[in-house]
Amino acid sequence: MISIISVINNEQCAKEYLLRALNRQNAKYQSLLIDNTSGDYKSAAQAYNYAGSKANGDYLVFVHQDVFFPHRDWLKEIEDYISTLSDVGVAGLAGMVKPRFLNEFELFSRYFLLNKIGNYRLWFSLYGRGNLLQETGGQPGPGRMISEPVPVQTVDELMLIVPSKVFEANKFDDKVCDNWHLYGVDFSLTVSKKDLKTYVLPSSAIHHSGGKIDSFYVQTLKKLIKKHETEKIINTTCGLIPTKKEFMDFFWEHYPSLVPNIAKNGHKFVFTSLGLLWTF
Repeated sequence: MISIISVINNEQCAKEYLLRALNRQNAKYQSLLIDNTSGDYKSAAQAYNYAGSKANGDYLVFVHQDVFFPHRDWLKEIEDYISTLSDVGVAGLAGMVKPRFLNEFELFSRYFLLNKIGNYRLWFSLYGRGNLLQETGGQPGPGRMISEPVPVQTVDELMLIVPSKVFEANKFDDKVCDNWHLYGVDFSLTVSKKDLKTYVLPSSAIHHSGGKIDSFYVQTLKKLIKKHETEKIINTTCGLIPTKKEFMDFFWEHYPSLVPNIAKNGHKFVFTSLGLLWTF
């Protein structure tokens, strides 16, 4: 059986998407909806750890309130897929594989150039995996469609599916992820250090809203990098994260609006210029 866990901060949105989808499911499930309309919970990790401790399902599905399942056997389909994966630590509906590269400098310069010209969808089409559908028209979203579970480096937080035994030993890190960002990325990387894999499942769903990068994201990002500094690169649905200081300088240069009072200086300008020239 599956335990559905969701933080609700907009009742109308939840009724329109998640609750409407759950009400039409054929499979039995446990529903653990966390009322956060008053803002009592300050982070997803805090709320999910609380609700997860009360779950009695074999699999815990942590899902956003604005996700809609397109058919009545969706929960059964999810359970059928994940039950075949003996080494799963966490699964999701959208994720990013880790790019293979020969030269870190070239990888990041190409990536940031794509962002600079507003063509991140190209990066996602190369390294993104998942069968998310667009809300209007039901057309496939960005990323490569899959027909079977696929290992990835990280999954998007719109849905995290965790076996109960894995959750008993691994909780969400509410110190590093003390807001509403990157907790799924952190969980993916954490379980990978315990020889468990992260998967994207080939099930379709509609996600009403997209991600948002703000100052809280950057604060969490810095702590995430420190925790997982042994990773050379972290590929997420919000972007590619370098862990080396030189590349982080490059990142701050391209996203100065996210870092209050960031000081631009000569060496950053040179680094950025060299990075862009490297791509040609």
